[in-house]
Amino acid sequence: MRFRTTFLLSSAILGIATLTIASAQDKALRTVRLAIGYIPHVQFAPLYVGIDKGFYREEGIDLKLNFGFDYDIFSLLAATRIDVGLTDSDQLILAGAKNLGLQAIFQYYQKYPVTIIARADILKPADLRGKRVGTPDLSGASWIGLQIFLHHYRLEGRAVQVEKIGYTQEAAFRSGKVDAVVCFYNNEPIELRSQNVAFREWDLKDISNMVSASFISSRSIIAARGDVLAAFVRATRKAMAYTVDHRDEAFQIAVKAVGNVQPNDEALFRERLDATCQLFINPKGYGYIDVDRYTRSIAELASLGLIAAVYPAERIVKVF
Repeated sequence: MRFRTTFLLSSAILGIATLTIASAQDKALRTVRLAIGYIPHVQFAPLYVGIDKGFYREEGIDLKLNFGFDYDIFSLLAATRIDVGLTDSDQLILAGAKNLGLQAIFQYYQKYPVTIIARADILKPADLRGKRVGTPDLSGASWIGLQIFLHHYRLEGRAVQVEKIGYTQEAAFRSGKVDAVVCFYNNEPIELRSQNVAFREWDLKDISNMVSASFISSRSIIAARGDVLAAFVRATRKAMAYTVDHRDEAFQIAVKAVGNVQPNDEALFRERLDATCQLFINPKGYGYIDVDRYTRSIAELASLGLIAAVYPAERIVKVF
């Protein structure tokens, strides 16, 4: 699942759906507005768990979740319309090259979730030469993940035919419109396996240590509300641990929060939760921000020509 982010500042923010799961009306609670560029989904289970179990209230926080495909997270932060955004850290690196004043405050995914799936008769990456590879867009985490994959397996240039297919990976793959697609480890491959569709899969986390999704804020918000964001980090860390350790309960909380989950889809829903939980794990703790890993990721994107030059990782991280 990608977290949609754009760099263009806009005068109007449209199509915003707000999901508030909080029973506390205590005026002493401090509101934290969190935006996510996607729909309510199981991959956000720790947030639902943190609200349901009262972890955010214990830290004095009333967490308001805002979902929307068209969110411009960076613009919302710049306008202080939100306090925190959940987005891909490779996009944060691009923003850091423009010195937009944004910083990661909590690492959500510890492993890069982009994956490439191909027809079952394509036995190795080299066999993609001359084939059609579909990608949702020509920007964002999927696009960056594809560039890393092509570079690693020496398939740059015109070795493969890259096609923009929108977010139709499953349909495009099943129909044979393309020979391979760029998708996310904890989403489309799980769906295709449930339909007994055969394919080959190469996970980017096996060949790259690129940083992944994180909660980000801005330097100005951090300066004004640092204590509140530190409380948010503590509560989120606790919620993430609870989700991983109490998977069955977390699953039920997520089903209730997302809504409209049909009984026949619950097994698939649970598989996605389990796959997502695998992305949270770090020996140094949930939410751990590895500054050295950011440094290496900045260098990797510079080597691919996606940013003009390397810069200090401290520009885009804030460790609470």
